[in-house]
Amino acid sequence: MSFQLAVRRFLQAPSSVIQINHFVVLALSYAMLGYVGIQLANLSYGISLIWPPIGVAIALLLRWGLYLWPAIVIGGLGLQLLVSDFSLLQAFTLALGSALIIVLHCAWLQKTGFDRRLEQVADMLRFVAIAIISCSAVLALFGISLLIWIGRVPAADLVTAWSSWFLGDVTGVLIFGLALLIFERQKLAVLFQPKNLLALGLMLLLSAEIFIFNQTGLGVALTLLPMICLLWIAMRTNLVVTSWVVLCFSSLAIYSVYLNAGIFATLANPTMGTWLYMASLGLVSLILSVSAAEARLNAELMRHAIAATKTGIWDLRLDDKMLFLNAHLLQNLGHGAYPRKQPLPEFNSLIYVDDRVRLQQEVQAYLLGEKPQLKLIVRLQHQDGSWRDQQLEGAITERDLNGEPKRLSGTVVDVTEQQQLQAKLNSQAMTDELTGVANRRAFMQHLTLCWRQYQRDHRLAFYLILIDLDYFKKINDQYGHDAGDKVLQGFSQLISGRLRQTDYFARLGGEEFVILARAENKADILALAEQLRQAVSTLSFNVLTQPEFNISASFGIAGCAVNVQTAEELLQQADQALYQAKAQGRNQVVYFTPEERSS
Repeated sequence: MSFQLAVRRFLQAPSSVIQINHFVVLALSYAMLGYVGIQLANLSYGISLIWPPIGVAIALLLRWGLYLWPAIVIGGLGLQLLVSDFSLLQAFTLALGSALIIVLHCAWLQKTGFDRRLEQVADMLRFVAIAIISCSAVLALFGISLLIWIGRVPAADLVTAWSSWFLGDVTGVLIFGLALLIFERQKLAVLFQPKNLLALGLMLLLSAEIFIFNQTGLGVALTLLPMICLLWIAMRTNLVVTSWVVLCFSSLAIYSVYLNAGIFATLANPTMGTWLYMASLGLVSLILSVSAAEARLNAELMRHAIAATKTGIWDLRLDDKMLFLNAHLLQNLGHGAYPRKQPLPEFNSLIYVDDRVRLQQEVQAYLLGEKPQLKLIVRLQHQDGSWRDQQLEGAITERDLNGEPKRLSGTVVDVTEQQQLQAKLNSQAMTDELTGVANRRAFMQHLTLCWRQYQRDHRLAFYLILIDLDYFKKINDQYGHDAGDKVLQGFSQLISGRLRQTDYFARLGGEEFVILARAENKADILALAEQLRQAVSTLSFNVLTQPEFNISASFGIAGCAVNVQTAEELLQQADQALYQAKAQGRNQVVYFTPEERSS
């Protein structure tokens, strides 16, 4: 963001009372907290261990808008003119440079999709990397470079002075900035629950003993206790509470440095020791708080998702075969009182017998790495005795030190209705709508399968019987298409009722049908076809006031033979035989012979 663009944005921003108030608050806060920071300065060249203004500036810009950045310039300029002997140009340069660095980092942070509520670890890491580390580092480099340029700091002390400035800015953003950035009164109210107040009071009491009083002589031994309290608060509350508790904790630590008191006063560098203890504990607590909050949120979302979809959850310990089931899985099967924790063999009684072996095989293949996922449909018994199709999915969720699976977990979803619907759709796709017998698509698939079986084993030879209703077009023309439909339906019912279960009957289209059947020899298949022809001849139909009429059909037969190379060729032979039957006067059965091919 260029300087001119930033100025233009500020001038174009809404000039309501709220914006003016925000501007004044930011400018005054920056100046006043800067004054406090200078009073606490105890590092070389008057550098403070903590620099609150940078944290407040970043927090308020991200909360209220980047267009307020000139307030940082005014606040910083007033601060320098009040407490330092800088010239007007030097003070303005430091204030303007600091403001631009801060607003540019805030803009960078927003560019990454940063959410200031810090509900996810990714947002916390962005804030640490950009606002805390990068912004503090650049500000420290700019400030020390300016001090070297005007002769306030020797060039040889660049690294030392930069480190001190950097640490102060880091603390200011981490302690003050974060607490202000995410402040919400409703979330902070959690702190005032009795158990949280007890933990806070205990932590502050221990911190006061460590940082200030050191009356027990156990200060070093007690250093872990505030950490335990702070981490407990971070895990059990939220980031807002944790950030303000860290602020209280850090304030005691900073005050101890100011007084040169507490257990860290005996160190060679008390300031650095206090800073490391305070900053490391604060950073770990804040990141842990975000992680815990994100985990709780994800768990809550998952719980609601499972409740809304009524998804069954299972968890299996592989070492002792102990199975854990959630309530939804049992309720879906009508077993509300069934034990949720039980040995796997007991639950196996609910699995359809044929599916048990298949399930064991699938699980074993997955555990051995032979299959990338565990996913299959099994049948589980409902309390009413019916069998329900359940889609089972699972994954390895725990391994031992050797990498061997210890635990399997997954979901169970009732897909009975979906399976029934799919079966219905598949049936519709493979069934002739008018007659209810198989359609051409289904027949061609069955023919291909039977042909492959025949190629592997010639004992599985079969015959094709093509059937064509004689003079069907005349029936449609004379009696109408409704009559034609009744003829097709009656014919289909007749043939279906006279075939064996092993025979396959289908409508190829129009008035043409086909039968795929196996027989011991040619004579048997001819006898079957002749019986069907005679039965068809006995069919009679009545159409309203029209006189009763009969129908007949022509039959063409072809069988598997050594000289037949493909299933399509066999179908062509049956068609040629049918053509011959019609050419010879219809209502007869013809078996394909090479003479039909030549004719």
